[in-house]
Amino acid sequence: MANDIADLPLFAGMEPQLLNGLLASSRVVEHNKGEVIIEQSQHISRCYVILSGWCGISKTNQNGQESIIQLLTRGDFLPEPDMIQRENSPFNIQALSPVRLLMTPPTIINNALQQSPVFARNMLMAMGRRVQDTRDHVEQLTLRTAEERVGRFLLQIRHEVSDHGEEFDLPFSKNIIAAYLGIKPETLSRTLQMFKAQGIKIDQAHIKLPNQQSLCDFCDSTVAQKCSHANEADCPNPAYPA
Repeated sequence: MANDIADLPLFAGMEPQLLNGLLASSRVVEHNKGEVIIEQSQHISRCYVILSGWCGISKTNQNGQESIIQLLTRGDFLPEPDMIQRENSPFNIQALSPVRLLMTPPTIINNALQQSPVFARNMLMAMGRRVQDTRDHVEQLTLRTAEERVGRFLLQIRHEVSDHGEEFDLPFSKNIIAAYLGIKPETLSRTLQMFKAQGIKIDQAHIKLPNQQSLCDFCDSTVAQKCSHANEADCPNPAYPA
């Protein structure tokens, strides 16, 4: 278990004795694609850290319409850190791919937050990143065109799964991507056809870029933080700090 979390920012620098105590009260669980991890209005009895795979946070309205609010992957905390004190979850959290999770009782997380200033700081930073991601997503939905949303999304996924490689696979269905980006599936299909015309090869979920800078026009300061080539000599967007 220690190897699974060795590089996760949430536990970075945490006091060994406190970290070992947290891990002793935790266990690794797995969920298949499509399984609900936490249901909307369900009592929050467990907290999770994603070790591998992807999860989606969504909310369903009174008419049964579901909106995907966030996409989360390795290192992200479930549910939202500020929900630990709540009795019931306001969101659905579902596995969008096969996932491995570190499952911990909320009381153990609360104790660690009280006893470890390092863990509390890491959690605060994680909350800040989540808030920034939410703001960025709202901006994408309200101010960006379909092409800009899809291009930025592909660039984000590329940095998450391939570390600046020219080939990568989309980790979930195009219907989920369309719902997350606030566009219709047919709009997503047309937009992907536009990218194909620009030399990007798209075969089902597999993406192959003609060169490493193919999607860099869609970069911004948030995406640049996950790019291993940000601010290097060949970076086309040196204004964005890594």
